[in-house]
Amino acid sequence: MKRLLALMLAMLMVLGLAAGCGEKEGASNEGDEGKTNETPKDPNKKDLNVWSFNDEIPNAIKRYQEMYPDSVVNNFNIVATIATDHTGEYEAAIEPALEAQGSNAPDLYAVEQAFVLKFTKGLYSSFAATYEELGIENLSQKIKDAQLAQYAVDAGTRDGSVVGLRFQETGSCVIYRRSIAEEVWGTSDPAEIAKKVGPGWDKFTEAAAEVKAKGYAMIHGDEDLWQAMRDSATNGWVNGNKLVIDPVRDSYFDISKTFYDNDYIVGDGAWNESWYAAMGGTTTPPVFCFLGPAWLINYTINDNALDGVSFGDWAVTTSPVAWAWGGTWVLGNNNLEGEKKEAVREIIEWITLDTSNTGFQYHFANGTLFKDSKLFPDKAKQVTEGTAGKDAVASKVVMEKSVGDIAVVDGQNIFEYFLPAGQNARSSHWNEHDRALNGEFQQQCRMYYTGEKTREEAIADFKTWANDTLGLDID
Repeated sequence: MKRLLALMLAMLMVLGLAAGCGEKEGASNEGDEGKTNETPKDPNKKDLNVWSFNDEIPNAIKRYQEMYPDSVVNNFNIVATIATDHTGEYEAAIEPALEAQGSNAPDLYAVEQAFVLKFTKGLYSSFAATYEELGIENLSQKIKDAQLAQYAVDAGTRDGSVVGLRFQETGSCVIYRRSIAEEVWGTSDPAEIAKKVGPGWDKFTEAAAEVKAKGYAMIHGDEDLWQAMRDSATNGWVNGNKLVIDPVRDSYFDISKTFYDNDYIVGDGAWNESWYAAMGGTTTPPVFCFLGPAWLINYTINDNALDGVSFGDWAVTTSPVAWAWGGTWVLGNNNLEGEKKEAVREIIEWITLDTSNTGFQYHFANGTLFKDSKLFPDKAKQVTEGTAGKDAVASKVVMEKSVGDIAVVDGQNIFEYFLPAGQNARSSHWNEHDRALNGEFQQQCRMYYTGEKTREEAIADFKTWANDTLGLDID
């Protein structure tokens, strides 16, 4: 029944979203909400089915067609299927779409960190072509030349062959309010604030107490802390078929309770009105910092920061631990042939491996993709006005020749901190069951620190759930 419902959802999405309408999740689904640019289909062209959880890739492909009219990619109508993935909607829809194959099957599709391993190594990995099968030549050298972070390459590798690479770097930092830092410590210098908030969670907790003493909350809520703690673990959730609770994740029980009991937080969850209000600076008390990657600044804080309150008051410094949040891996269907296969190869190579000043990553990092675009006039206007986003990208080569100076952080070059953050992140602890296990573990922790359960009860219930739901062996 669950599979049937997912298949029905997929069919509705294809019917309802083929014109290009969709949403983003945010975190793990960075990018503009809303619609891809809608262009009429040419009846003389075949369709290229592009699936994603936001509009970044579909819009990038349409822009590529505009920039390179003689490309083989222009022989196709780009049919975009886009769906939010707040609670797994996109993931549930693309699975049966891949299984069904046929004319509506995804030709080029995006997967996100929360479920990337399921599609690159696990249950649905067999549907992905290797990049070499798509026709990308000298792949190993191109990866080396682009200086891609190894943890992200590893996440997209199946049995020694790359099936997915990403274009965005999501190594994460502390994003903090300058004015609050000045009031608490007498400085807002990123190098000095890094010493106050880390390294390690003990230092971060000490800083929270100092921030609280001045009348502020350290972070918005438990979700902000959990994102960082879950991804800074050393061990994955599963070893063989046995459930493993890493010491870092286990310590979240105690640290989250400390933050809750001492009012170091002001709300709970994320992607809600309270979370956005914290970015605007209007919660009571105001929030000092968020933990996250560059996209959190570009696409979320930037949209919610308020003029005269928090806009321009944000800054970036080193995270207390190395971790990553989100990211988009680009995959191609293993059934592609002829021109369609060539078009997918061309797009993927441009998005993930091209380090030139005309490659997608350079445009993405510098906010220039839609410069002079006739197809995307609103986005072209943002480039002209200097309000287009500048995001961290996968290629270290591109990052080193780009400047991430954006107004919401008062022109600070955020790449100076996000570049090393990406180089220090890891993926060895990721697992294809991460989404389910992370969500359940956090819920059990929340019931503990709010007093609904004892620590022992919450852990026992989590283990029982993992055994009953996922069939994992437990102690």
